Amino acid sequence: MPQNKASILLFCGLPGSGKSTIARDVAHIYNKCGGDDRVGVEDDESMMTQMDRVVIIDYDVIAEQESNGAGYGISSGSQFTSDDLEAWRKSRITALGVLKNTLSDHFSSTKKDDATLLVIMDDNFHLRSMRREVYRACQDFIVTAPDAIISFSIAYISAPLNVCLGRNDLREGKQHIPSHVITRMDATIEPPDESKPYASFEQFHLTINNATDNVIGGKTFRDIEQCINESLQSPIQAKKECSVEEIAKTEQEKERQRLETLKCKSQRIDLLLRRLVGAVGRVDKKRSKEANETRKDIIERVRIENNVGSTSDEGIVQQFASIMLGIEASDDWQVMNTPLTSAIQSSFQEFLSHNRVD
Repeated sequence: MPQNKASILLFCGLPGSGKSTIARDVAHIYNKCGGDDRVGVEDDESMMTQMDRVVIIDYDVIAEQESNGAGYGISSGSQFTSDDLEAWRKSRITALGVLKNTLSDHFSSTKKDDATLLVIMDDNFHLRSMRREVYRACQDFIVTAPDAIISFSIAYISAPLNVCLGRNDLREGKQHIPSHVITRMDATIEPPDESKPYASFEQFHLTINNATDNVIGGKTFRDIEQCINESLQSPIQAKKECSVEEIAKTEQEKERQRLETLKCKSQRIDLLLRRLVGAVGRVDKKRSKEANETRKDIIERVRIENNVGSTSDEGIVQQFASIMLGIEASDDWQVMNTPLTSAIQSSFQEFLSHNRVD
């Protein structure tokens, strides 16, 4: 049965790398939307490819709307105000809402079956966490629309810092970004790489080298189209990959449980050794102090070697018995038929019977 499909193509890169220009060129080639239309264009003309509709979600435009037309970009010589920052933050939330509404409209439409929507997300997305937000929004949508087929791919527009700064210098007013902002972004940018931890969502990506201004044509477009088509063969699944916050929370809980386990294990070791000290005292009171010092030494050794969790009850008894009996740690102390060995064996068995481990 024919099904509507949607493909999310996310553009990322430094300001001045040429993301928006290439995004518009891709939209123009796919859907004959030219000029400066940055909201989304639908064209009923014959399509060059399988795309039936192209929508560009431009974060700059949304941020400008959030700041009541004042723009969130920093004019040359001006300061980045709190209003600009707030508009930028809101734009990220608003853009995801636009994406959700666009997907809802596409998959609820009865105009055409087997229609494919291309949504181009145009922003810097220089951090992986920013790209993950978009991917998660798609996963959340699929939870509410299980039959929706949505793919995700990334086009990383790479250009040298000096080239980006040079292009930025040609911009005026709100389009101009302070050089230090771009430089700082260049130092922290995370190119897409599915081999990184928790980055499997970046499986479908390509890098476009835009050191010059004439890249969108022939091979570049074919590479983009191939990436999109491959992503459509492996659409997004509703099952969620843990977010960074969820991962941190899980790791914290694991650490808490580990520390709790070590605490219990340390207490168990101390309790076992105290029983063995008592066994020595019952056989020879004069050696009680020596036995207690042996207990302390073993506990300290285990702590220093940081192997509390891997130390067995049998290993503790072996260490204690070998020291008290004056034999090598590797020797089998249990074959020695003495009152002390019998007392240690008996105390150990009593300990096990009263302190079973599930």
